[in-house]
Amino acid sequence: MAEEQSHKSFRPITTLSLKANYVYGMKNAEKDAKYPPTYWFHVVNVLLHGLVTALITRATSFVFMNDVVSQLIVGFLFGLHPVHAEVVSNITSRGEMLMSIFNLIAFLSFASCIQKKEGEDQKFGISSFIGIYIIPWISMTLSLFSKEQGATTLITLVLYDFLQHHGNVLALLDKLKAKDKDAWTFTFRTIILAIQTVLVVLWRYILNGETSPDFIVEQNPAGFADDRFTRWFSVTWVYCLYIRDSIYPVYLSPDWSGLSIDLIEKVTDPRALIVMCLWYCSGVSFWNMVVGDDSPKKGEPTRKFWDADTMKITNMAVWPFTFSPFLLSSNILVVVGLMKADRVIYLPLFGFCILENLLLKKLLMKDAQTMPMIIETKEQWKFAAAYFFLLFQLAFFCGRTHERNIAWSDSLKLWSAAYAVNPRSHHTMYNFGYELSIKRRFSESEYVMRPIGNARVQGPSNTFVYAMVLFNLAKCDEADRLLDIAFDVIDEKRAEGGVRDTESSLARTESNLLVARAHCEKDFYETGKILYDAVQTDPSNEYAIGLATEQMQKIERYEKMRAQGV
Repeated sequence: MAEEQSHKSFRPITTLSLKANYVYGMKNAEKDAKYPPTYWFHVVNVLLHGLVTALITRATSFVFMNDVVSQLIVGFLFGLHPVHAEVVSNITSRGEMLMSIFNLIAFLSFASCIQKKEGEDQKFGISSFIGIYIIPWISMTLSLFSKEQGATTLITLVLYDFLQHHGNVLALLDKLKAKDKDAWTFTFRTIILAIQTVLVVLWRYILNGETSPDFIVEQNPAGFADDRFTRWFSVTWVYCLYIRDSIYPVYLSPDWSGLSIDLIEKVTDPRALIVMCLWYCSGVSFWNMVVGDDSPKKGEPTRKFWDADTMKITNMAVWPFTFSPFLLSSNILVVVGLMKADRVIYLPLFGFCILENLLLKKLLMKDAQTMPMIIETKEQWKFAAAYFFLLFQLAFFCGRTHERNIAWSDSLKLWSAAYAVNPRSHHTMYNFGYELSIKRRFSESEYVMRPIGNARVQGPSNTFVYAMVLFNLAKCDEADRLLDIAFDVIDEKRAEGGVRDTESSLARTESNLLVARAHCEKDFYETGKILYDAVQTDPSNEYAIGLATEQMQKIERYEKMRAQGV
């Protein structure tokens, strides 16, 4: 945390979980070699995802009251969604699930305590105090120390409370003027929860130390764009892509850094219209939370599709359950170190599942709960269509999730799938090319890594792997030319300095480049000299030490043979 290079991801709950998993896995691996240590990491991740899905299903009951069908639909949609494959299969993404678990525990504790029967006053005692203030506060703290996005946990609770019991700001103000007890209780709760949030977030901020998080600008060009138009439109376009992935989860990848997503730099870009449509829809929803609408109240004849209950549930899906848990990944409050990542919509996907269930109920299912034996009426045909659409969607999700899990089971498969979806990312090019080289598929590796082989494109680190690939293809002349450029870039970086270009990191890169040059050197003794220089440049480079030792032994054996006249 104190290092300048730190990105300030202090997640002790997640770290302790992984450490416990590691210790348990190593002990079991010693007893039974059938199960490697990583096996138990995945077992725990699957169990955690199952727990999150169960909590999501239960939380849905506070949105769709007394509707078991809606709970099951939302639970299945969330649990089987392919976008979760990264979180569950990638061991390091456990923080998303732990954060979500504590977030949902806080919500369930809070929602169950503020719930009251129609016409009854809310009872308040020690159990309510614990359920409204203590358990959510502890859960929010644990959520935050699992992953930073947990800081908005109590904001979710306030937004839900506001929408569930008041609906819009004007209605709340009218109740406050009328000295309504519920309105004043809500205001008091909001103040207490706000104070609790500020205290925990302030504590977390102090732990960051005196330095700010160090992010690589190239990993989030939209968030770090200097032009406001470009930044606002490009960041919002990423939101549109998240919505696409929620509805049609086909274009999934573990990496979206760098040039993966084109920035919106002109208003004539056709994507700008889609962005403005999203702004308009969000604005309508937000305005409804401020002033409400003239929809018929509960019990009155419904005159239009967007009645009061529909709008309330829509706002709940959008603001407490989608926007709030996504806020700290949105580049709105702070610029984050990534442009897009499938894992950050793990919990926000809950809101999308609520919206889909709402649309199915309003458009097709209405109040029906079971499939009729004989389909006769128009409403029954609609229900049957919704039923089969949902089955098809869940089957598609299962197949796609299985496909993603297979990809995550093997590095080459993962980066091959990533390259097929996102071939523009330099990070993806490097990882896919590297995995291909390990499998000795050098021609394919050279083709993939060619755009980033030059050190002036993506830095000198990539040049090492690319030069080794060229060596295996007997293209040492081209490798030597690129290595010369890479050494020049290292000298320039040393002169410029910088947080990430430390002497130790540059020394390691230079040492690796010398190793690559040694492979292309034809002279027996010169190879040994270059490898010796590689070790001298970075004495901690085990790879260089191993090769240098082996080469020195070869030279010694050769000298002995010469001395013996062999």
